[in-house]
Amino acid sequence: MLLSNPIPLLKKTLPALFLAALVFAVYAPALRNGFVWDDTALILRDPLIRSWRLIPEGFQHFLFTDATASDFYRPIQRLTYTLDYGAFAFQPAGYHLTSILCHLGAALALLLFAGELLSFFGVEERKARWIAIAAALAWAIHPVHTAAVVYVSGRADPLAAAFGFLALYSGLRSLQADGRKRWILLGAAGALFLLSALSKESGIVFLVLWGAILLLKRKWKDFLPATLVALFVVTIYLSLRLPAEHIPAPVLRAPAPLLVRPIVAARAVAEYAGLVLLPINLHMDREVETQPEGEAEARADNAAWRELQTVLGLLLAGGAVYWMWRSRKQPIFGCLLLAILAYLPVSGIFPLNATVAEHWIYVPTAFLFLAAGLAISQFSISSAILGSVLAVWLVFLGVRTCIRTFDWKDQRTFLERTIASGGNSARMLINLAGLELSEGKLDAAKKNLALALREEPNQPLAIINLASVALRQNDFAAARGLLNQAAKTPLLEARAYELLALLEHKEKGHIDLLRFRLAARTGPPNWSIEKRYVEVLDQSGDTTAAIAELKSCLATQWYRAESWQLLSELLTKAGRTAEAAEAKARAEAYDVHLKQRSVVP
Repeated sequence: MLLSNPIPLLKKTLPALFLAALVFAVYAPALRNGFVWDDTALILRDPLIRSWRLIPEGFQHFLFTDATASDFYRPIQRLTYTLDYGAFAFQPAGYHLTSILCHLGAALALLLFAGELLSFFGVEERKARWIAIAAALAWAIHPVHTAAVVYVSGRADPLAAAFGFLALYSGLRSLQADGRKRWILLGAAGALFLLSALSKESGIVFLVLWGAILLLKRKWKDFLPATLVALFVVTIYLSLRLPAEHIPAPVLRAPAPLLVRPIVAARAVAEYAGLVLLPINLHMDREVETQPEGEAEARADNAAWRELQTVLGLLLAGGAVYWMWRSRKQPIFGCLLLAILAYLPVSGIFPLNATVAEHWIYVPTAFLFLAAGLAISQFSISSAILGSVLAVWLVFLGVRTCIRTFDWKDQRTFLERTIASGGNSARMLINLAGLELSEGKLDAAKKNLALALREEPNQPLAIINLASVALRQNDFAAARGLLNQAAKTPLLEARAYELLALLEHKEKGHIDLLRFRLAARTGPPNWSIEKRYVEVLDQSGDTTAAIAELKSCLATQWYRAESWQLLSELLTKAGRTAEAAEAKARAEAYDVHLKQRSVVP
């Protein structure tokens, strides 16, 4: 017989199948969602995901190529978008399916790794299996992780986690192997650690977790090969990241002073504890710092609540330390230590682009749930009662997650529900105003921008958007004053010059080529501004200059299919048909769906 005893196989496959079914059940509504927020930059506007020919070039650039610069080097995340674009073009359902599959992959990797880790810590096999299953189920459908699954731009977290958990599993298995098999497993672990780091910067923490596991069990002889693996990963990672084209992200708001960060970290503990234990009020944009600006009454209320949150956070942190000390000789200690190590980079101690984000605790909560499972297993509770409580808890999590997926239906739903749930930051209000502006709802846009400026006076993005509203309303004096103010901010200088040129044309009918040129030459390369300058040159009758300008742009940004397509159109207009055909071929080579989108029914 091929399988003389199918029971062990069923024990391994049934939990995985149940986990997969549960994940798809709670996240199925996301398949009907669209693209929101950063999805427009990472998917709709990134030229590097349009063709498999550009995959190597994708490793040479940080994310947000055609948007506000970032410090995110995540080529594996971009690679998945390349595959999605090849298969689905700009149909969002396919992207959401891939994100759900990535999260499922991370959950299955956790299930596999958790059982191995608990056994490694000395937990009895049957007990370890059930704790791993319960922890993986709770983790896979917990609502706090929806930002990493339903939000396509959040895919970096599931990718990094899936590769990281598999790397740790391979590392643990290598400790039980000898000879060639051991080095194969170590090599696989190294490759997986690297893929995790290339998916998201925080993926590098899995190397730290691997070292901590070895330290906990005093595996001194295994430190040398582990060190070699770590050196391999770090060397390859840096050799890819450091030469990549990188424009530093603009700093719109100074990070919290060093002495204030422990306070922020304490508040973050309280904020995350509430999200894990009672995930009711979920919204993408969160803040735990005391606001120094805004209306006096709002500042006072904010400060009072944040002080209470600080005290609560300190109590929770103290409780965690006490829990660790009481369990220092038990497997719980190891899981708690791994949770803390995974949490430290996002704890608020180190300056990041925010202070709190729901998706940041994607990995730490996996180890926290394992520790909680171990602690609960020590209680003298009947299996029936424990199973019933767990079932009710899982149903609650699943229903809340399913409901949460609808918050990401489209850009308007996402922004309005985020603001209504308490994420009424200046950033969200500005994004909503931008949506209103794009739909021609100028009064609504102006109202939201005024609210944003009340939250953060002199916020530069709010000012330039307010200038756009004034320009659309033909309030030229107000627009000019706001644009002159925005031009003093390096981030917005180029955009301000472009809008000033548009203002000149709208007010006086004059095309200010010099100002359009100044906008195109100011700051880092900006394709939308460059494209406007090329089009203005052509419209002013100087198609030859427009072609020369575009060729100059393509000399460095040769991968941009849209630029080649525009060049083909200009060359055709100039009667240079052979060159136009060549440029069109280049455009189609760098965008696998360009030809289909160009066909008019």
